[in-house]
Amino acid sequence: MIEATTVSIVHDDAREAGRLAALELLDRLRRSPDLVILFVPAGLDGKQVLEGLWSRLPAGTQLAGCSAAGEINSEEVLSGSITAMGLCSQDVEFRTFKVEGVGADSLEAGRALGAQVRAFDPALLLLFPDGLQTNATQLLQGVLSILGQGFPVIGGLAAASDDTTSTIQFHDREALSGAAVGIGLRGRVELVTRARSGWTPAGTPRTCTRVENGTTVLELDGRPALGLYEEYLGERAREMPGVSIEFPLGVISGSARGADAMREDQIVVCRTIRGVDRERGALFLGAEVAEGAQVRMMRATKEDVINASSAAGGLACDAMPDPSLALFFNCAARKQVLGWRYRQDVQALFRRLGPAVPKIGFFTYGEICPVDGLSLYHEVTFTVALLRA
Repeated sequence: MIEATTVSIVHDDAREAGRLAALELLDRLRRSPDLVILFVPAGLDGKQVLEGLWSRLPAGTQLAGCSAAGEINSEEVLSGSITAMGLCSQDVEFRTFKVEGVGADSLEAGRALGAQVRAFDPALLLLFPDGLQTNATQLLQGVLSILGQGFPVIGGLAAASDDTTSTIQFHDREALSGAAVGIGLRGRVELVTRARSGWTPAGTPRTCTRVENGTTVLELDGRPALGLYEEYLGERAREMPGVSIEFPLGVISGSARGADAMREDQIVVCRTIRGVDRERGALFLGAEVAEGAQVRMMRATKEDVINASSAAGGLACDAMPDPSLALFFNCAARKQVLGWRYRQDVQALFRRLGPAVPKIGFFTYGEICPVDGLSLYHEVTFTVALLRA
């Protein structure tokens, strides 16, 4: 059994916000938490938040989390809050992990983190890497190379604010940057995950015939990638590059060929377009695609995006109607696309779960969630994880 509660504090003083969050967690739990999961607004002074928290939290508590582009608690979606979940359990053990310098070699950093986690032998890993320097696909690949390809990893990449050039990762009493932190859960933990973007494929499959460094797509079907992409956008190409957030690429399952590649359910993950190189005709993606991979252009309305999160939540609840807690990792790009409607992305699921289920999450720079038993790195995707112990 896991006992959990979530608190959110909005305060101009980061240290005082941390102190108040700790006091409220202790009051609600009526005991010291074994673990605190922490999400703070990107751009806030993370060290000050920790000073406030640790002025009241006992030494035996563990803590992990990161900076966010928006916070989710048990009641609503917020922006600018210190949001923390305190957890206690006699049946499940928690352990926090960290690896620094993930930007230098994300694959090796993932292996190093995986080796730490393997020694603990958990049932599940929550992972919060830096969202600016990390090659998320390689980091995850490194972790899974140690823990096994079927090991469940959930989480999201730390976000930055418009006026900062770094993100924060919290590990116990440390506020780090350029790191990846994790939480291992050991014991009998049941997990259900679902991931949906709401974007649907349009047009025919295209082959990435020339890719540089995994994330720079130079050619699609032997043609300059940017030119082909702008042909698809039509008149909206004049809004480039800003409009590209609305039109990601969908990566088709490697086993799909011919007519199967045209099926909507063959899209495995989405990849955002972060920028362009007009001189080279290239698209800069938010995460890797392999040379030779098939992709399709994607599109969605605001209703499609909101309905997708509702569908993901419904499927998760059908599979686990009585979870101990719920975790949400939702992409900051969805928040940007939805505008003022971004809070609606979780409303249907909140109604389905009810107020008694403790909840926490944040708006990320990329999501990590298993699909069909394989942990994957996603973008522009709503992911939910329900846990029961």
